[in-house]
Amino acid sequence: MAGAIYKKPVAFALMATAAILAGTFVMMVLPMFRAEMHVKVSPDMKPLSALELAGRDIYQREGCVNCHTQTVRPLPSEVARYYNGDPAKPVSAKYSLAGEFAYDHPFLWGSKRTGPDLAFEGWIKPSATWHRAHYKDPQSKVPRSNMPSYAFIEKAALDPAAVAANMRALSKVGVPYSAAMIAEQTAALAGRTEMDALVAYTLSLGRYVDRSAGGVQVDLAEVNPLANDVAATKKGHELYLANCAACHADEGEGTEGVAPSLIDARFLEQDGDLPDAAYFALIKGGSDVKGQLGRPGMKDGGMPAFGALSDDDAWSIVAWLRVQSHHEKTEGHDMPPAPAPVPAKGGK
Repeated sequence: MAGAIYKKPVAFALMATAAILAGTFVMMVLPMFRAEMHVKVSPDMKPLSALELAGRDIYQREGCVNCHTQTVRPLPSEVARYYNGDPAKPVSAKYSLAGEFAYDHPFLWGSKRTGPDLAFEGWIKPSATWHRAHYKDPQSKVPRSNMPSYAFIEKAALDPAAVAANMRALSKVGVPYSAAMIAEQTAALAGRTEMDALVAYTLSLGRYVDRSAGGVQVDLAEVNPLANDVAATKKGHELYLANCAACHADEGEGTEGVAPSLIDARFLEQDGDLPDAAYFALIKGGSDVKGQLGRPGMKDGGMPAFGALSDDDAWSIVAWLRVQSHHEKTEGHDMPPAPAPVPAKGGK
């Protein structure tokens, strides 16, 4: 009996269409009615500047959206990477929200992830110098990258008249560009290049919602409670591979131009290690805690916060890194776990 429907193509087509429409409604339409999926477009939200808008046009023209998405979905695997590190903060800081794209025409959410998701790039790597160098020679910053060079746009001058026309068109569909704003901002484009514009647009991504690390506090005197726990160290290795290896390499040795070694005698670009608590703070709070540690780190570094990891998980990763560091120093791989480091005096 079940196969009888296949003998009725019209009925089968109608039933299949109904099933697809029902699934689409449940998965794509209903979620948009959830209050937490939206953020109110307040008067403080500003549309892209003329320079950023020009960069967005270049981003589309060069097909960047074919390899990069611009939306972090509310899935555990994605939220964990971009979590703000503070459970007290609203859920708005964890993934992309509809209100963030209120002035986007068209949306550039994308679906292909050949390259990394750029939705929060303005928070993760807020360095114009880094992005400029990356666009000129991607492999100089990420050796394994297959991204082509866009050095040629550094010599291409912007056309203020074309940008002004774009802004006037957008003002007709609700983007709050006034005539005075258009005139003032496009006049400032004289002498600017397409590279300037693309970098400015990249730095604008994700900036409307505050996604900083929040209230992670550093206590360098805190001792790793799992420092000599064999089971925790094994778990830490698994967690490291799942969360950290993509940037810091499988053994913690670092990736040139991307992320530093975690098993050498340097920490945040200065000789001399810091206690386990410093590593714990960086895992939970990302680069935002560097100021509390008193070290600058990589000039263009932008480590995200992994605040969704439990404290035990973060300590487990640190425990594994200490074992790796001990093995690196002794050049052996059958050594017992290294003892817990002695906390520095005076919070240094």
